[in-house]
Amino acid sequence: GGYGGMSRPGYGGGPPRAAPRRSPPRLQQLGNRGSGDHQADLEEFCSVNMLDSRTVDALQSLSESAQKKVMGTDGGENSFTLKDKVNNPNAVVMSRIRKL
Repeated sequence: GGYGGMSRPGYGGGPPRAAPRRSPPRLQQLGNRGSGDHQADLEEFCSVNMLDSRTVDALQSLSESAQKKVMGTDGGENSFTLKDKVNNPNAVVMSRIRKL
């Protein structure tokens, strides 16, 4: 089983390029402060993560600073884009709201 070796003969050549050091993948760069337009960030957050109306309503009932915390635009560790990283963005957003 397993995958065969990835080295292909005759691949590369020439002077070795300095490969950029890959940092471990993070959910997002810490210190995300949003676009500066909070309302636009809120709308984008809801559409990017395909949030349902119940989750959107819960999010919109929060104060602006609480919304930023939930969305991760307060510079904290919450990730702005959930859809590709979690199975159920609605549940994640609701749990963030409950934890506030």
